[in-house]
Parts: sequence; C-alpha cells; structure tokens
Amino acid sequence: MKQIAHLIVALVIFFNQATGQEKDSYDYEIKIGHDNDFLVVFTTTDRYYTYGINAAFRWRGKGKAFLFTQTESYRAHFNEVELNIEAYTPDYLSDGSIDANEERPYAGWSYVNLSQAIAFEKSFLRLGVDFGVLGPDSKAGKIQNWFHREISGDVELNGWDQQLENQFGINLNANYGFSISNTKIFELYSTIDISVGNVYTYARPMAHFRLGKFEPIQYSIGQDNQLLGKRKQFEFYFDTGFGAKGSLYNATLQGNIFDSNHLFDNSDINNLMFNGYFGICFLKNGFSLEFKYHMTTSELYSTEAGRYATLEIAHRF
Repeated sequence: MKQIAHLIVALVIFFNQATGQEKDSYDYEIKIGHDNDFLVVFTTTDRYYTYGINAAFRWRGKGKAFLFTQTESYRAHFNEVELNIEAYTPDYLSDGSIDANEERPYAGWSYVNLSQAIAFEKSFLRLGVDFGVLGPDSKAGKIQNWFHREISGDVELNGWDQQLENQFGINLNANYGFSISNTKIFELYSTIDISVGNVYTYARPMAHFRLGKFEPIQYSIGQDNQLLGKRKQFEFYFDTGFGAKGSLYNATLQGNIFDSNHLFDNSDINNLMFNGYFGICFLKNGFSLEFKYHMTTSELYSTEAGRYATLEIAHRF
C-alpha cells in the first residue's frame, strides 16, 4: 500500500507539472494585418505603397530550431505560414486616370512566406522565404478597384491595365534583433533586415526605442515574437524606430531583373532611403493589437516621400 501511495503522489506531481508547463505558454497564433495610406490622416489618395493585406498562422516548435540545435543560448522558436498581397501605384488624377507627371509603375505582388523565428537569451532571429507572382495574376489591382467600387466609393484606377507583366518571384529573408540598453520602462534595441531575391534585394539596419510596459524583444509583440512569450503576459508601450534602407533592386519599381529594358536609369533611382515609424503596441494574454505609422523617403528622385499605417490583430491559443 505504501508503494502504491508513493506512486499516486508521483503521478499527481507529474501531471501537475505537465499541466503547469502547458499553461505557461500558447502553442498557436493567428494574425491578420492591413497596411494602407488611407489610415493616415490628411491623405486623400493612394500613392506608392498603397495597401497590403496579410494573414498568418503560427505554431510553437517542439524541441530546438533546426539550425540551432547546438546553441546554448537558444530558448524557443515558432514556425509561420503567411499569405500576403501588396499593391503599388503612382499618384493619379481625380478621375482615376494616370498622372503624366508620375513615373512609378502600377505593380501587384502576391506571395506566401514560410519562416521560422528563434528566440535566444538576449536576441532573436527570423529566417524565411517568399515566393509568389508579381503582375496581373497577383489580383492586387482587381482587389483595389473592387474596394473602391463597393466599399469606399472612390474612383477606380485606370492604370492597372498597364501594370508590370507577370513574373515569378522568390526572396530569401533574414531579420536579427538585439537589445542594447534597457530599464524597466525604457529600452533601446536594434534590428537589421536583409532580403535577397529577384523581387527585392536590400539591407535595412534600424535603431528602435520603446517606452512603457514590455517583455524582452525576443518574446514581445513589437517584433511579432509574442507567441514565444508567457501565457499571462501584458504589454502596453509606445514604440518608434529610425533607419536606412540600401536597395540594390526593387522589381515593383524596376520590373523584371532579367529584362535588359529596365524602366529607369540608375541615376533616377534613390538606392538609399531613410525610414521611420512610431506606434502603440498592446498585448494581454492571448489578444494583441499593434498600430504603427510609417514614413519613408522617395524611391525615385522625381517622386515625393511615402507614408502609410499598419494595423495588426493577433490571437494566441
């Protein structure tokens, strides 16, 4: 009887520990997001990066990440599948026709992103690949004109029938972030975002500041790492960042990289752009919300600076 009692106590302790471990974190997350310049106050027209739609499913990995099985500082990782549609337009006239003074082409980019995010002791790393179609088959133009016609009541854009031709796109991406200095309510951290492929090839280092209640960046909403955080987690903070983007190629602007008839001479293209953002991040337990306002200098020397806002909502379960 004594042995049976010991066995029962051991089983109770084991199941209590297992239950506690399960309740300490979430295993899955769904996220939807929307980028649009109509979210920006005092903007009355779509221009440049005009909208983006995305939806993602994430699941927390078991064991160690496939590239870092021997890394002592490894803490956790998650995998992600994300669907994206992006639209790029020049400025246009009030009747929806092309403005002859605007040079940027119409472009739609629809793609799937597969990625893995890894949390280390004081940093994080996200590695991924994008693959999809740039051109009419992206359906970005049809979606925009449908929204203008059925939802917002704006004019339909006539320039989508002259958008860039179809091409298959693939990009390899990496994003690394690390904390520089922090207190309980303030943190300075840095990220570097790199992409290589036939749609985008660039590097973008940034410095970020945040103020409020937050978790370490490798578990925080501000860099989309909240699935790796605790189940009972609360964050509410102001987040801002500034950086520079060195671009070697942008197919949404320049067309097919393998086509010798490029749309612009190198002297017309601004290969070094400065960008910044500020916004609010909120997370409580399974629900999170993020709103950010973005600004960037022009892609072409002949165009104006761009701006847009992002809104993302996620649910962990």
